[in-house]
Amino acid sequence: MSRLPHVCGLCLLLRFWQLLALAPFRIGGSKVARCQRWMTLSAACRWLLLTSVAPFIVWQSWEIYEATNVRLSTVFKTIALAAMIGDFLISLALLGTHLLYRKELANLVTGLARLHRRRRLSWWSTLFLWLKLLLSLYELLCNVPFLEGAGSRLPWTQLAAFGVQLYVQHVSSVYANGIFGGMLLILECYNQLDQEEPILARLLLKERSWLILVQRFVKVFQLGFFLLVIGNFINILANIYAFMSYFTSLHGVPLTISNNCLIMAVQLYAVVLAAHLCQVRSGRLRKSCLELEYLPEGLTREQAMTSTPFPLVSPTGSVRFCILGLFTLDNSFWLFLVSYAMNFIVLILQFSLENMKQA
Repeated sequence: MSRLPHVCGLCLLLRFWQLLALAPFRIGGSKVARCQRWMTLSAACRWLLLTSVAPFIVWQSWEIYEATNVRLSTVFKTIALAAMIGDFLISLALLGTHLLYRKELANLVTGLARLHRRRRLSWWSTLFLWLKLLLSLYELLCNVPFLEGAGSRLPWTQLAAFGVQLYVQHVSSVYANGIFGGMLLILECYNQLDQEEPILARLLLKERSWLILVQRFVKVFQLGFFLLVIGNFINILANIYAFMSYFTSLHGVPLTISNNCLIMAVQLYAVVLAAHLCQVRSGRLRKSCLELEYLPEGLTREQAMTSTPFPLVSPTGSVRFCILGLFTLDNSFWLFLVSYAMNFIVLILQFSLENMKQA
């Protein structure tokens, strides 16, 4: 019974990845991922189909906004359409990347599956995983009131376009949940190591294997990390602009915009926080190895504790979620995003107040 919640969570995410063609391979009975031609062909056909219908979806989505949000300004329609196009492009890029690098992804999933057989998520990790899954489900269910109110007035072409739009948005959401679950599994390995007897040889062996696994994890998903972070942050800024514009012009609080902004911020911070904790726990493991008298020849303890480059402190290393050489996912990067968003809010308020004075 104790294994039921997190097994269902991680395995459910893997099944969703296969269903949405994020994992274009087959998982065997021994938890080994194997690429097969028919699954690769199916994923390729789905990607080509979504790419071909993208202009039709954009056109029909604009028609939906024209038919249902006639009282809103053009700014809201433009922001909503731009966000939808961004989600569509991000999902297509994720699907195409996984299809192109399916062998590397299959090897990574096999390594995570083997790790999952030896390590189990704690109840706290299970709780956070399910909370994120429920948050994504809530985001999907937020579209139900729209379908109940305007679904009967829309033609079938616009309803079909809206369904494809929801599918594409769910692809990026399931992708984010998948990498979040993988980071929770890696983090749980570091956490459970504190409960074991600190034997140097065992620590070095596990540190080396986990470092290789995390490096492969970052290498396979770094484009996805980049697209998720940049796409979600731009969507958050766009929703902030729409929120402040609505508030200053109509003196009201748009609940739909605020909910979308809050959900995207929580999901983005969950991924950044998990990456930050993985790096912190990896650094703590490196420190434990050094404290157990693993000192390279010619170095003092103080020198070994500093950032000595590989291979002077080999095989210990530090996990870094460095994305495309542009930024590192940690708390300092999150604070940079928050400060940038706050400056953006101040600029919007100043610009809105000046327009109100001139009017």
